[in-house]
Amino acid sequence: APAKTKAILKGKEWNWTAWDSLDFNMGDITLQEFLDHFENEYRLDVSMISYGVSILFSFFANRKKVEERKKMKMSEVVTSVSKKELPPNQLFIILEVIANDLDTDEEVELPYVKFRFR
Repeated sequence: APAKTKAILKGKEWNWTAWDSLDFNMGDITLQEFLDHFENEYRLDVSMISYGVSILFSFFANRKKVEERKKMKMSEVVTSVSKKELPPNQLFIILEVIANDLDTDEEVELPYVKFRFR
């Protein structure tokens, strides 16, 4: 089995492996709703979201771009940044998320996010 990584989520210890994922099944929500979900559900402040080699969101990005993207649906952010259309039969977007604990400001290592957008 793969090595375990420890994360504190919702005040509880979670030892996850490369086989684990955070599964989001909330439809094609906006980037802002995605960020809010991490804050409300996990008490995490997202500093970066990437899809493959494309950085969809980062705290150091151009403010104007970030504000525009926050209003877009996640699938739209992916296609506009990666410059690739998502195949019609694709249901999930696999995202890497970097986030800090809102209480301790420490980075929390997370497994990939399996985001169902259709």
